[in-house]
Amino acid sequence: MDSSQRCREVIQTCGVELVDGSLPVLHTPSTLFRYQLSEAIRNNTDLVDYMGDYLDELLSEHDAISLYLDPMTLGTPDSATTHVSGGLPQTESLVRLMLGVDALQSRLVATLVDKFPEYIGDEGTDGDASATKVSVKILRQLRWLDYVLDSGALTEKLLETLGFVPPDMQREIVVALPDIISDSDNTQVSKVLASMLKETPELMLPVLDTLGSLDCAPALLQEARNSVISHLASAEPIELPVLLRFLLQSVSADAAAPVIMRIRKRLDVDSIVLASRQRSTLADQSPDVLIFDAIATSLRSHKHLRDAWLKIIASDANVGSQTTLDLVVLLILHQITTHTKRVESVLKAKSDIVSSQPIAYTPALFESNIARFPAVFSVYFPALVSVSGWLIQTSALGSQGARVATSILVSAFGAMGMFQRQEISGELAVHIGSGNANEIDTAAHIYLELATKHPYELRPFAVFIKGLLDYVDNLDITHVRTIFDTLGILSTLAGGSDDSMFSDL
Repeated sequence: MDSSQRCREVIQTCGVELVDGSLPVLHTPSTLFRYQLSEAIRNNTDLVDYMGDYLDELLSEHDAISLYLDPMTLGTPDSATTHVSGGLPQTESLVRLMLGVDALQSRLVATLVDKFPEYIGDEGTDGDASATKVSVKILRQLRWLDYVLDSGALTEKLLETLGFVPPDMQREIVVALPDIISDSDNTQVSKVLASMLKETPELMLPVLDTLGSLDCAPALLQEARNSVISHLASAEPIELPVLLRFLLQSVSADAAAPVIMRIRKRLDVDSIVLASRQRSTLADQSPDVLIFDAIATSLRSHKHLRDAWLKIIASDANVGSQTTLDLVVLLILHQITTHTKRVESVLKAKSDIVSSQPIAYTPALFESNIARFPAVFSVYFPALVSVSGWLIQTSALGSQGARVATSILVSAFGAMGMFQRQEISGELAVHIGSGNANEIDTAAHIYLELATKHPYELRPFAVFIKGLLDYVDNLDITHVRTIFDTLGILSTLAGGSDDSMFSDL
């Protein structure tokens, strides 16, 4: 009996039937097969060598290799194993099953990694272009193994392969690395990936995802952050959320401020969104929304980022340097209870004409940003209403704070949808009903501004304004006149289902 036939019989005795031209058939639970095969080849070095040679022979057949990489077929339990309870688990591939046998693992791993380059670019053996590539199937056999006897050799071989395969397979290897290597190999892998950020920027996203899963040395993370920041200005809009998430979530408290300052300097949201809109008319989620969502997630998770960013905004005394990024970050921070008062202090100091600081947050700044990025400010609409409400409550009519609140609500009313318009209309009515003279002044004035600039948009919500007439006894005559002026403008518009209401007026 030759060695191949002997190995085939041992495998069949242990519970796997090898069928020429078809998937192997598993007749016993995987754990039992591994145990029986381990026992069969224990203390028999010749049989171990024969088994290794036999597996090499099976994997050398290009037309049949997928049979041993795909999940096996379930068969009926052999009569010798019918006593085993628990039934048959979901099947693995024959290769995956053999990788769980200690005596065979190291040689089989070496064979798989050596075979990997041979199949780069090859599709499934059936010629179907939609089939999984054989090279990808080989790589999958190595992922999520319970243990690897010689992880250092496997890692070294994969990193070596990474240097000469095409970009699409580099991507596959990079993504799979955290599921293959052991913790002891993190440093070695991190160094290679950090160098790839400079050498292969097209793979930056998968490399960053993998780096984020590894335990990297601070120096390597700093090197990676430098590469990412230098790439920010030229990155595609779809890449930016991943880049920003890595930058913010990998930075320590000591390094947070410099990284945030560099992000503020290099991240030009206006240019990014403009370029994105010119290139595509698809109705996908706006890149600006995804960018700010990545920033918001990081800020909510890390207090040191919140503190550092707010401190940087507060200390920036250069009028004109305030950007959409700063405004949205302030709204994000205002929604976090522990930072609400601090954000209000910054806004008050930078939008109040009596402050010792230059006026940075002007009505024009809010108006232009809300008009350009309505999708972003719609996401943070509750914070926008909260900030404007606080300004209305704390500012006298005609003050800088009142003008900023007016600009925020009038711009949001014109740029956003029905839900936001209804909320704004209702909030203004609440302010008028507060009994505070300054608050009533500003809210009534905003109603009049809305009627002047957006009459058709405000008319569906005129019921909020008309409802105030039931409480005219509690209002100053100037407030009543402002409310009637607002209703008068709306009543001049032709048509609408609410004509009867205006006829009564």
